[in-house]
Amino acid sequence: MPNVSVILPTVSDKSKFARFCTSLFSSSLDIELLVCCDADSEFLTQVSEEYAEKIKIFTIADKLSALTKAIEAAQGKFLILSDVSVTFADNAFEKLIVASAGNSSACNVGEVKTGTCKKAFSQGFVFDELSAKPYYFNHLLSVDVIKNNSLAPCGADELSIMLFIADYYRYETCNTVDEVWLYTDTEFEYKFSAASAFMPEYASVFKATQNERATLFFLRAVFTALLNNLQNESFNVLKSVASLFSEDYELISWAKSTFGVDILMLCDQNTRFEDFKYNGTNVFYKEVTLPVTPESVIKNFYFGKFGIDVLKKCIGAWGYYKFYRMKDGTVKKYGCKLFSKLLGGDFDA
Repeated sequence: MPNVSVILPTVSDKSKFARFCTSLFSSSLDIELLVCCDADSEFLTQVSEEYAEKIKIFTIADKLSALTKAIEAAQGKFLILSDVSVTFADNAFEKLIVASAGNSSACNVGEVKTGTCKKAFSQGFVFDELSAKPYYFNHLLSVDVIKNNSLAPCGADELSIMLFIADYYRYETCNTVDEVWLYTDTEFEYKFSAASAFMPEYASVFKATQNERATLFFLRAVFTALLNNLQNESFNVLKSVASLFSEDYELISWAKSTFGVDILMLCDQNTRFEDFKYNGTNVFYKEVTLPVTPESVIKNFYFGKFGIDVLKKCIGAWGYYKFYRMKDGTVKKYGCKLFSKLLGGDFDA
């Protein structure tokens, strides 16, 4: 029986498959490789014959079915979902198993670009920071935990796999290791995928089980993925997830400080995507432009939606509003005219 089952959910770059196998099977442990790919994939012939008996091919019609079948067929004690861009340091699997202490483990990742290498995660990173990037291939998982709890991914893309791993950590602890034992020369990023449709359901489960570490891991993946692809649909998904945790002060405070979002507004079901715009790491209020009604300007000013740069206009709006509410007469006429000039334009009254 193999020590570790390694699954390739997809073969993203066929030219790297032979290199991946050479690095993978250099381990002194018994490793099996389960590959999800097309039945007529010629790149399989490039692999050394000595590795052939250690490789199983899954060619189910769609990627999710193939990945699900591969997980079900895994015979190792541990499982790693990997990518062909990955190369392994000497004794990487042995070190990950030792670090797991009988549970699970995750190491740092080396990002190789133009001959240089840097760590994907900062020195002394905490567990939930692992989901800030869609690197799923540095997690050593227990096959028994997956099968005993009937865990299955909702897709074969990076986001879906990270949600699967987050779900896994509701049942298992993970020991993090700052050392780099895996390397990749491909840039990974979260993409808005079909997995987003499952996020509210995942969120409900995480709320019910109240595993704080796993929940933070899940929420960091969700916020990172959706904020990086903010549109009307993804915003609504993000809002539905955030609203489930609206009564957990610690979690919403963590989300606010980590991502710079107005989490209270996200938890408000009446909030629209048009009220926000995302820029870098912060969600800002969408600027209100003239023409507007005097009352809306006053309300937005008092609710903090305008900064110091529009204070002058807010004061003008306040004055205009006051005079506008007066009875018709000379004072009202000239008062409105004066503060209208201060604003630089007329209101729609």
